[in-house]
Amino acid sequence: MSDKQKRSQYKIKLFHFHELSISFNQLSLPENTNRIITVSNSIYLDQLQQVVALHDPFDSFTDAIFMLKADGMDDDDQSQLALFERMLREGIYYKGAKYVRSIKSPAMSRTQRTEFIKEKYYADLRNRISLGHFPTLTNINKWEAALGVSRSTAIPVPYLPRIVVIPDYEKDCIIEDVWKIEECAKDTDQQKLVLAEKKKQREYFKAKKEQRPSLAILETLPRLPNKQAIIRGIETTVPDQSEFKTFSGWDKENRRVKIDQIAHPTHAAEIKGELRPCYSLDQTEEIPHIEISEESLGLKRTVYPQYKNEQVQFFDGQGLMSFEFAERIGQHLGLSYSPNAVQGRLPYIKGNFIRFDILKWFEKNNISKITDIFGESQSIIDERGRPIDLIITKSCFKAWHRYIDGQARPECQFKNIHDYEKRLAEYQHTHFWVANYAKPSYQLNPYTPLTYQYIHALNLTLDDLYKLCSPLMKVVKIIVNGKKADTTNRWVRDIAYTKAFLNMLVQDHHEANDADDMDDSEDPNNELTLEQQKKFTSEINQAIDLNELMLYDANVRKYMIKQAMQKVQDMLKGRIPIRGSYFYMTNDPIAFMEHAVGKPVRGVLEQNQAFMNRKHGTHALFRSPLTIFNEVAKLEFIKVHNAYLRHLDNVIVLNCHDLTLIRLGLADVDGDTALCTNDSTILAAVIEAPTIINEDDKKVADPVPNDTDSIVNMELKSLHNLTGRCTNVNTFFQNLALEEGNLQSRVLENSVLKFLQGQIIDATKNGRDVEIPYVLDKFVYKLPYFFRFINGGTEDEYQRIIKSPFNKFCVEAEKYIKTTFQMKDGKLDQSTLGIESTKQLLQDLSKVSQSKYLAYLDLIEPLYKEYNKKKTRIDYRRKQFNELKKWERDDETRKTISEEYANLKIEYKTKCEAICPFPSVLASVAVEIAYNKYGTHGFAWLFIDGLLENLKKHENIVKKEVRRINRLTNQAVEGNELTVQDGVASVDDLEFKFDAPDGVYPLFEIMGQFYMSYETKRKVNVQTSDTPALLDGGSTRQKLEGYKLGFSTLKQSKDESQAVADEVAGKKMMIRINGNYVNVVNSNGDIKCCIPSDNLIQREEKWSFFDFDGAEIEFVSIETVTKSSFKAIVNID
Repeated sequence: MSDKQKRSQYKIKLFHFHELSISFNQLSLPENTNRIITVSNSIYLDQLQQVVALHDPFDSFTDAIFMLKADGMDDDDQSQLALFERMLREGIYYKGAKYVRSIKSPAMSRTQRTEFIKEKYYADLRNRISLGHFPTLTNINKWEAALGVSRSTAIPVPYLPRIVVIPDYEKDCIIEDVWKIEECAKDTDQQKLVLAEKKKQREYFKAKKEQRPSLAILETLPRLPNKQAIIRGIETTVPDQSEFKTFSGWDKENRRVKIDQIAHPTHAAEIKGELRPCYSLDQTEEIPHIEISEESLGLKRTVYPQYKNEQVQFFDGQGLMSFEFAERIGQHLGLSYSPNAVQGRLPYIKGNFIRFDILKWFEKNNISKITDIFGESQSIIDERGRPIDLIITKSCFKAWHRYIDGQARPECQFKNIHDYEKRLAEYQHTHFWVANYAKPSYQLNPYTPLTYQYIHALNLTLDDLYKLCSPLMKVVKIIVNGKKADTTNRWVRDIAYTKAFLNMLVQDHHEANDADDMDDSEDPNNELTLEQQKKFTSEINQAIDLNELMLYDANVRKYMIKQAMQKVQDMLKGRIPIRGSYFYMTNDPIAFMEHAVGKPVRGVLEQNQAFMNRKHGTHALFRSPLTIFNEVAKLEFIKVHNAYLRHLDNVIVLNCHDLTLIRLGLADVDGDTALCTNDSTILAAVIEAPTIINEDDKKVADPVPNDTDSIVNMELKSLHNLTGRCTNVNTFFQNLALEEGNLQSRVLENSVLKFLQGQIIDATKNGRDVEIPYVLDKFVYKLPYFFRFINGGTEDEYQRIIKSPFNKFCVEAEKYIKTTFQMKDGKLDQSTLGIESTKQLLQDLSKVSQSKYLAYLDLIEPLYKEYNKKKTRIDYRRKQFNELKKWERDDETRKTISEEYANLKIEYKTKCEAICPFPSVLASVAVEIAYNKYGTHGFAWLFIDGLLENLKKHENIVKKEVRRINRLTNQAVEGNELTVQDGVASVDDLEFKFDAPDGVYPLFEIMGQFYMSYETKRKVNVQTSDTPALLDGGSTRQKLEGYKLGFSTLKQSKDESQAVADEVAGKKMMIRINGNYVNVVNSNGDIKCCIPSDNLIQREEKWSFFDFDGAEIEFVSIETVTKSSFKAIVNID
C-alpha cells in the first residue's frame, strides 16, 4: 500500500488448539497468555468496532475476539476431532465470557485459523455483515465465502460508488486442442493390492509412532561404526549402514521394518548428534511394487484435438471503474496518480476493477441506458445526478444464496441494486474498501524471483540456471569483492554501487512489509525484524555518507555480506530473480463494454494475443500455484491503437477468444496476478502443450440447511492439507522427470496430479471427497534434495540423488556460500586508505581524559560480557528454531526471538548510559571493547548516535550522491550517461521531466534499476553532545625502558618497511598525537611510522599512548620486519 495511506492494524490474542482444556464441563483457554498477532483493518473489524461501541462503549473491541490455530492437529486422532467439533458447537470460555465461532474467510480455512467472538456481539455483527440476510437453505461453502469477503484487509474510502451489476458472459464455443483427465477401468488385482498396502502402511506408521524405542534403550545398543564417504563432492564421515540400517536406510532399499520388530532394534546409529534405531535384513520385509499406470490410478489422460470447449466464461471477478471514481480513490490513498486496477470490497462484493473511461465510451457510442442483471434499466446518469462509478459482473456480486425447494439455482438476496444500497445505509456501511491496487510500472521491481514450481515446469538445464542467476551474482560479487580500480588495478569498494544496493535493500524491506503474506519474506536466520533491518540499513547508509571508508568497517561488511549471502540462499529455494514483474490480469475491457450493452463481443485482441502498453513480442506468463508445464502461457503482446486502453501499462489485458485463463489455472480475474517475462532463456524452456481442462469445475454441491451441523461438516473437511500433499507428490515426479532428462516423461503422473489439485480446490464448492491415489501418495515424503532449503530440517530427511538440474544448482550454490561468505577481520590496506582500522573513525578521544576513559572501560566491559552471554543464549534458541521444519516454525516464536534481541539491546544500552551518559564517549568506549579487544563489533552499534557523532569529525564534505531514476525502471536502456537540461532528462531516445542541475551524469544499472551518481559538497546534520567535565583527570603517561612495541609503516613491501626500520634504528624521535592517531616523527616533523591502534591503550598497565604527546622515543634495536610493520625495543621518556 501507499506510504501515505497504510492499513490500520490491531493486536489480538492467539491460541493454539492444544491449549484447550475442559473445566467444569466447559472448554476454556489459559488466561495468562501473552501471545498476540497483528490483524489489519477490514469491513469486519470496522463493523465489530461499531457493535462493541454500541453495547459497551468503554471496552476495547480487540478484547471481543481472539484467534485459535488448529495447526499441528492430528486429523487421524478421533479424540482431537471430537474436541474440535465440540469447540465449534459449544464455543470456548475465556476469562469468564463465552466466545463462539465467528465469520471465516477461505484463507482462514486453508491455514486452520478460526476466530472466536464474544457471543453477545455475534448476532448483531453477523446481521451487519450479511445486511440482515440469512438463507435457511444454501451452499454452505459459498455462503461462508460470501461473508468472508468482509475479512479482506483493506483501506476504507469514504464514498459509496453507484454500481451496476450485469450478467456474467460465457462464450458459446472455443475450439482448441485440450487434454482431459478421465476415469477409466481399474485393474481388480492391483486394486486389491493397493487396499492391502494402504492398510499395512497405516498400521506401519502408527506402530513407528507408538513403538519407536526410547533414547534410553538406544543408548544401550551397540553403535554402528563410521566410514568415510563423499556426499555431493564433499568428504565426510557417516555411519556404515552396509548391514544394519535405519528406517530411511531400508526405505531406500524398498524394504521396511516388520511391525513386530520396530520395538527391537539391534544397533543404533548417531546421525547429526541424534541416535536412531537400526535393524538387520531379517527384521524387514519387501514393500510390494505397484506399477503406476492408468489402471492403478483409475484415471487416464486423453488428448482431444480441436475440441469444442463450450460455455467458456470470461470477466469472472472483473469490473470497470470510471476515471472519476479511480481519481477519487487515488486522492484518498494519497497517490500522485489514479490506480489502473483496484481490488475492491463491499459486503457481498469482491473483484478487480479496471480503470476505464466509462462515461466517455457511453457518450461516443450514443448510449444513455444499460440493462442490469435484475432486468432493470439503468441510466448512465440517474435522476439524482449520479453517474455510474462501477460496472461489475454477477460473479463479483456474491449475493445468490437463497435456495427454494425444488429450484436448481439459488435466488439473489436482494430485489434489485436499490435494495442493496438501502441495506448498506441501514446497516451503517458508508465506505468503499480497497484491498490493493496496481502500482505504476516504474514502481515495480524489474526483477522478480522465480519459484521452485516455475523452475520445475520449464525444461531448464544447469547452464540455463547459471545464466538466469548471472545478473544477481554480478551484484553479489561486487558487494563481496568490490571492483578493480582503474588506476591501481586493486580491488576497492564502490561507494555509488554500495549506496544503490542499500537503496535496494530498503525497497525490499518496504515491499516485504506491504505483502499480505509475510511467511516467505522474513529471513529466519536474521535477528532483526523487517522494520529493524530497515532502520539498521538506514544507519549504515548514514555512516557511509559521513565517511566512505566505513565501507571497510567490519560490522558494515558483516551486514553487507550477510545481505548478499541471503540473496544467494534465496536462490536455493528457487527464488532466482529474472527480468519480469507480476501484474494484475484482466479480460479485454472493450469486449466487457460490448457485453455490458448487449453488442456482439469481439474486443480488440485475437486468439493468443495480449496487451500492455509498452510491452511487445512474445512473453511467458506464470501464476501460482503451478503444477505442470501446460500451465505456463506463451502470448504475443501487440500494439493496440485504442484510446480507451492506452493508459493500461501495468495490467495484462487478455483476449476473449482462447483458453489462456484456464491454462493459467484459473477462470477468474478478481485480482490474481501473473509473472510476465520475455527472458529468452525462459521462453526457450517453455513446453508448448494443450491446455488441461476440467469440465466438472462448474458443478456445485447440493444446498444444505444453514445450521451448525453443516458448518461442522464443512470445517471437519477443511482440516486436511491435501493441497500441500498433492503439491509435494507432484514436485517429486517433476524432479524425477528432470532427472530422467525429459520433463514430459512423467506426464501421466503430473497431469493427474494437476487434475486432482483442481478437484481439491473445487471440493469446497461441490462437496466432493477427493483422494490422491495410493500409488502416487506413497511418494509424498520422498522430497527432492533442494526441498530442505524450503522446508528445513536435516539433509538426510531428503533424497540424496542430485541428478536434476536444480538439485545440481543447489549443490554448487551451497559450495559457493561455504567458500565465499567468510567474514573478514576488517584489517585494511593502510597504504591505499590511509587508516589502519575504522575504529579510528568511530572514536573521539579528545572529549575525555585517558584516566577517565580507562575507568569507563573497566565499568562497561562487564556489561558487555553480560550482554554477549545473554545474546549467545538467544542465538542458540534461534539456531534450534531454524533447524525445525518450516511448518514447525511458528511466527509467534520467531517474533518473540526478535523481540528478545531488541529488548536485550535496549536493556544494555540503558545500563551503559547510566554509567556514561555521554554518547560520543560511550561509543568510543564500546568500540574499544567490541572492535579492539573482542572483535565482535556489533555491541558498539548499540550506541549509533555516539558513533555518528564521532564519524562527524572525519566527514567527507565532498560526497558521492546516488539517485534512483524511477522513470527508467522496466525500460530497455543502453546508454551509460544521463543528460539533464532545463529540467528534462534524456538517455537513448527517452525523455522525461527530472529535477536536477543541468549536466551529464554517469548512469549505472543494478538488477534493472537505474541510478545516476555525481559528486557534491554537503554536510550531514548530526546531533553532538557537550562533555566539558570529562577532560579533567591526571595523565597516565610514564617512563618506559626496554619496551617491545610494534609499529606500522604504511608500506606495501618488506623492503620498504625494512628501509623505514633502518632509518629509525638507533635514533631518537618524537611521539605526536593527531586525533586518534599516534605518530612517530623526526626532528622536521615528518611521519616515519605510527603505533597501531590495538597497542595504543594498555589497560592492564593503566596507561595510554594518547597521554604521550611530545614524548621522546629511542629505537634501541629492531627485532622483526614484515610487509607493512616492524617490531622494535624502545625507550620512551
